[in-house]
Amino acid sequence: MEARSRARRGRISALARFEHTAMIQRQPHNTSPQPLTVGESYRKAIELLNAGRLDEARNICMSIVAVRPKQPDVHSLLGAIAYQNRDGAAAVAHLQKALKLDPDNLAIRLNLAKTHRDFGQWADAAKVFETVVKRTPDDSTVLYDLGKAYGHLDDYAKAAPYYRKALTGTAAPDIVETELATALLKLGEFTDAEAHYNAVLGRTPGFIPALINLAVLRDIQGRMDDALALFDTALMHDPNSVEAHFHHALALITRERLAEGWAEYVWRYQRPKATTLHDRFQIPYWQGEPLENRTFLVWTEQGLGDEILIASLVPDVLAQGARCTLVCTNRLAPLFRRSFPMVRILTREDMKTDAAASVTADFQASLSQLALYLRPTTASFPKRAGYLKVDTAQTEEIRRRYKQDSADRLVGIAWHSANPQASGEKSTPLPAWAEILRTPGYRFVSLQYGEHAHAHKALRDATGLALIVDKSIDPKTDLESFAAQVAAMDLVISVSNTTVHVAGALGVPVWTLVPASVGRIWYWFLDRTDSPWYPSMRLFRQQRGIDWSPTLHAIAQELKQWP
Repeated sequence: MEARSRARRGRISALARFEHTAMIQRQPHNTSPQPLTVGESYRKAIELLNAGRLDEARNICMSIVAVRPKQPDVHSLLGAIAYQNRDGAAAVAHLQKALKLDPDNLAIRLNLAKTHRDFGQWADAAKVFETVVKRTPDDSTVLYDLGKAYGHLDDYAKAAPYYRKALTGTAAPDIVETELATALLKLGEFTDAEAHYNAVLGRTPGFIPALINLAVLRDIQGRMDDALALFDTALMHDPNSVEAHFHHALALITRERLAEGWAEYVWRYQRPKATTLHDRFQIPYWQGEPLENRTFLVWTEQGLGDEILIASLVPDVLAQGARCTLVCTNRLAPLFRRSFPMVRILTREDMKTDAAASVTADFQASLSQLALYLRPTTASFPKRAGYLKVDTAQTEEIRRRYKQDSADRLVGIAWHSANPQASGEKSTPLPAWAEILRTPGYRFVSLQYGEHAHAHKALRDATGLALIVDKSIDPKTDLESFAAQVAAMDLVISVSNTTVHVAGALGVPVWTLVPASVGRIWYWFLDRTDSPWYPSMRLFRQQRGIDWSPTLHAIAQELKQWP
């Protein structure tokens, strides 16, 4: 209490100092309007901020800074104004200035941490929240915010203890305990995660985040029927829960209940972080109408692999007589133009300009509409050899360079996924491939995108083996050349990443390593060893609860007798 009283007296004293520091000395007997004192100006700026008149508030603050540049309260107020203007850089700069001028001011320090948080600057948020926690070690809200920051940095080992401590004093135990359980889930501590989810649901049976995440855990445990039941429960409690519908859709598709899943999948449009083009075009969605002589707009979404998968539906659209426009990422546009010469190819980058307004068509469709009417069951997938096309002369030149008149067959490999949500689960260490790479009769080519010199060194140091690495081909800048390189392979073996989609879409034999749970993408379904999307693909599934070693050993044994 005494500390708060001293702080209050300090603020009053500071305001008194403002009052006594006039911007312009008042002159006696002057009947014209008198300029405001600094303190009056400061209070006026606060009034304007609260009234939403941000530019006026900022102008007043800047006039104060011009004559009193070292007033932390004014810089703090400028930070608040910039925050309201959604100018994160300016807000942070002003708050950092204020904190430098008054390093003991906890309110400024906390506002800086929250600003970093609200603008997604998670590393900076964690750093500043750590300093706040040292001052207020039992503040459950700050502890929770620090846990969230570490969670966004995928550092769940640091997040979990802060959530656990926040739980002891929080007024929102369901939220905090669900975050704790999810951090434990990410750490693989499934028993503890389950206990915390159940504790939340024991208090609040309809708490949607706990129901959804417990369903995800059931999926990881191989209990898909239980997962679906939990999604049904979530939707019973909240029929409009976007996240419940979205995850329910993925679970249905994974179980090959495709028509139900595609119908649910449209809920992804409403997710806060949706990056689709669903609201970009004033064109009706296709609902299965005849397409003969109709104009048809298809847009892709998600990452490159998803885009390539969606493009597998374009030949069906053309076969029905539609005149098609396809919107894709800029990197894929040259490859798609070569592969679909009858299709008008636009880029997502084009859609950021006024070009979107000029796009016309009778219908538009995303994966949801296309798959609902063209892939309602697994039996509806065509046995298509491939649909992407490459420069055959380039492919033949690449193949000659790699084979060097050898009778050995070419096997391209990729061991790493850059998926930000599941890179660790989908990727494998390159030295773990040693048994495969020692198989006689093959030359092994790196198809791994990105810089992985450290992985190649680790392979050489551990095994003495080396891959063919073609530095003239960079998938990040030239997907056409990368596709030609993939087409030069007799076989591709890869973790689940863009490489397997390219190989499958070209009709190249490809063996895909599929994670057992986390990182298993819906389009690989649940237990299949083949892929309806790509007839040339075989799926080698990781055993649940075991590392990749048995899977890689099985591939090595299979390679010895292939084809």
